[in-house]
Amino acid sequence: MESGKSVVSNRSLIVHSAVVSGICLLAAVCGLASGAATRRTTSTLECKDPFLLTEARMPLLISKAASGDVQAQCLLGFAYHRKSALNSALNKDETEAAKWLLKAADAGVPLAQAELGYFYESGAGVQQNDFEAVKWYRKSAQQGVDKAENNLGNMYFAGRGGLPRSNEEAAIWFRKAAEQGLAAAQTNLGMLYRFGEGVARDYSEALRWYRKAAAQGYGGADAELGIMYLHGEGVAQDYVAAVALFQAGADHGDPSAQSCLGYMYIKGFGVERDYAAAFRWTRAAAERGIAAAQQNLGHMYESGLGTIRDDHEAFDWYFAAAVQGLPESQNKVGYFFETGTGVPRDEVQAAKWYRKAAEQGYAVSQLNLAMLYATGPGQGVSVDRVEAYRWLILAAASGSEDSAEALRRLQNVMTPRQLREARLRAYGWRSRPVPDLAQESLFARTSVALSDAAIEP
Repeated sequence: MESGKSVVSNRSLIVHSAVVSGICLLAAVCGLASGAATRRTTSTLECKDPFLLTEARMPLLISKAASGDVQAQCLLGFAYHRKSALNSALNKDETEAAKWLLKAADAGVPLAQAELGYFYESGAGVQQNDFEAVKWYRKSAQQGVDKAENNLGNMYFAGRGGLPRSNEEAAIWFRKAAEQGLAAAQTNLGMLYRFGEGVARDYSEALRWYRKAAAQGYGGADAELGIMYLHGEGVAQDYVAAVALFQAGADHGDPSAQSCLGYMYIKGFGVERDYAAAFRWTRAAAERGIAAAQQNLGHMYESGLGTIRDDHEAFDWYFAAAVQGLPESQNKVGYFFETGTGVPRDEVQAAKWYRKAAEQGYAVSQLNLAMLYATGPGQGVSVDRVEAYRWLILAAASGSEDSAEALRRLQNVMTPRQLREARLRAYGWRSRPVPDLAQESLFARTSVALSDAAIEP
């Protein structure tokens, strides 16, 4: 099962399931839908639960698939997709899997349609195509396959495959799958209730659906419940209960729960502070692609928490999180390049990564980028007072007190035309308000701005 990625906040996360293996932004979904609807035929085989195949049945499966038995074709597609001891006679071959699944899907086999949708969405064995993914998910979902219902909901939530972005439609499909007992869909529906997307915000309903999924041993739901206890959403804030839920999810192998558990050990919330345990759980989640864990691991290497201080390792993990879009890590990567920490000094790269975070509205990076333009260190970044002033204005609007004195000093060496241009650029950026300089407090910045890298779930 492939694991997916998580970010600092679970605000926009949707659990994404596939029939055999799925992409999920919060946690992986294991196994097939035990109650998925199938078209019954006179075949002695039924494409309902391919994991029940035995190696002894493989010759019969291959023979029947070649003779046009659509159920056998569906099962053979799964056999090629998932190499295991049960089909050791075959080598894993996604292209061959897609070929047989397409035959069965065209004949109307619901499970083949659901899996083919995943193939098109992920690009496994076929050219990636969201439109084809939606087409096959819908065909399967209309026949009641719970994982296809969930995945179609995900496509509506993300607005992919030509679908309008619609939380309301996503809720409809998540509910269909959730009511069939699919833990991933129950977690997704809980998320919509938690944030009031597509449904009225209702913490009680969020908790109810999360608990249904958690009762099935679904680690992603444990993680979500833990976050609600951590923040006191719909329940009394309870760090000890949050730790217990994160531990349960981590024990089930959920990477988001592992990341959250590592955070609790870092902060000593609900458990005795233990940097060694924090490092172990954080690294486990980081290695599975959880961006928040990657950032926290970078922080641990940079600070020597639970491990030997290593700026090279710190940079690598910050970079991994930065690539996933975390502005705090993008700022850290910029800082490492600007100061030559863990990597050769490179102000061009520093400006690039500061800009990525600055364009997300991250005030610290807006300030850092402004200072690069204001000083022009002479290694690829030229002095540009208009750009410097623009980013200082935006940093101030984002709440950075450190930008005020720099604004005043820079103003003294700029022409009225430059000042006007800078303010116009700042005003036009995402329609952010330009602060009244007369109301800005004085605070001189003397070094590269940093922020605490440990991310709260």
